[in-house]
Amino acid sequence: MPTVITDKTDIKSIEEILANFKDNDQVDIYSSEMSPIETAIVFNGLKISNVIVQKENNTILFILNNSTVLQRQISRFKGLTSASLKQLSNFENMGDGVLWPEIPTADTSLKSLIQEELLQKYKLQIA
Repeated sequence: MPTVITDKTDIKSIEEILANFKDNDQVDIYSSEMSPIETAIVFNGLKISNVIVQKENNTILFILNNSTVLQRQISRFKGLTSASLKQLSNFENMGDGVLWPEIPTADTSLKSLIQEELLQKYKLQIA
């Protein structure tokens, strides 16, 4: 899938870029005004490759395609604490995020997972 990085953010400019591709082409378009985390994700091709839910351990493992494992407590996700195992297991891994169709408040992005990881690792706080 082609990736286009542009400084354009308006719809008309994006449509002009897309006009250069065939109708059935899938194209990822990113703004050059991406955050450093977004830039790292795109240029390193990071994706969530697997998600493992362990309700009995209150744990979700997000396994990235570079073998990094990001571990989170289920209880840290709004809406997942009271979810059944069936609801927890019903997710869609989009690569750049995970969606729980039955629990939309629990959706998370790769960007937010990495951001949270950095905040924890360096004991930082956002004011």
